[in-house]
Amino acid sequence: MKPLRFIQGLAGALALIVLLSACTTYRASRALRRGILPVVAVTSFENRSGFEGQWKLGDGMSDLLVSELVQTKCFTVVEREQFGRIVDEISLQKHPYFRKEGRTEGGRLKGAHYQIRGVVGDFSQAGGAAVWVKLRQLAFGGRGYVARVSMTITLIEVESGRIIDSVQCTGTARARQIYGSAEYKNISFGGELFFKTPLGEATQEAVRQGVEGIIRTIPSQPWRPMVAEVRGNQVVLNGGQNRKINEGQLYCVRQPAVPVTDPETGDVLDYLPGPRVGTIRIMQSDKKLSYAERVDGQGFGRGQWLELINPIAEPEAKSAGSVATKAVGSKVR
Repeated sequence: MKPLRFIQGLAGALALIVLLSACTTYRASRALRRGILPVVAVTSFENRSGFEGQWKLGDGMSDLLVSELVQTKCFTVVEREQFGRIVDEISLQKHPYFRKEGRTEGGRLKGAHYQIRGVVGDFSQAGGAAVWVKLRQLAFGGRGYVARVSMTITLIEVESGRIIDSVQCTGTARARQIYGSAEYKNISFGGELFFKTPLGEATQEAVRQGVEGIIRTIPSQPWRPMVAEVRGNQVVLNGGQNRKINEGQLYCVRQPAVPVTDPETGDVLDYLPGPRVGTIRIMQSDKKLSYAERVDGQGFGRGQWLELINPIAEPEAKSAGSVATKAVGSKVR
């Protein structure tokens, strides 16, 4: 009995290590994503496992993946499976029967940068001479039962339609006794009791492997300081203290960069800096917005790019007057 207890304890410790490692991976990934979170949409999975039981694996697996992606806080996840209902609600709110106050503004739905689809290849439990894939069929005989769940997750770049990666993920879980239809009869897919079963443990492991693969593959878009609004001589930036924009900093304002594409394939090779518009100086930095004044130049407008001129604003720069400031700004071309 002692060796058996030791093995059980060791297995529990290893499971805890795997769980903590997954959590650490997610935390590390969030720390690396300091830019703009990529927007992803998950479609329903296709079930090719041969499983025909009480659960709809396609919808269930995609729901689990969505939940896990949201918890990582590494992505902005948008709805696509029930997208029609969202559109219907927005359309209904425009009807005269609905009050004007609180209506959802049109043209605000987010577009996805990446689409995620998947295929469930295996959802089974085996042991000894018995193998089953249908919950309505009881298994028999054998020892050392193993539940196995495997999926293939495909990542598609929406802009180009290009498949950027295919993530293979497999989860396994062992049990001393077979789990048949009686054990799964009243258990809902993805519920707390489900994850305590061998198939539930294997599913959770496979989904987490898939999420880790998605995090490694899909990059975050670097945040860029830009002009968000122009009001007279005041220029509003799209970041503030949250982006380390400080009072006194000088920025060169440019038109958005121009992409250079390959004339044969159409692929983007690089970006050329846009023409210089002028120079601005930060006068006030709030939590998410900054306010700047024009130093030189004209034609400032929303969407223009900014390049930092002085990374650290010197105290004397604030009191040197507009003449010195213009002199610094005039060197930027």
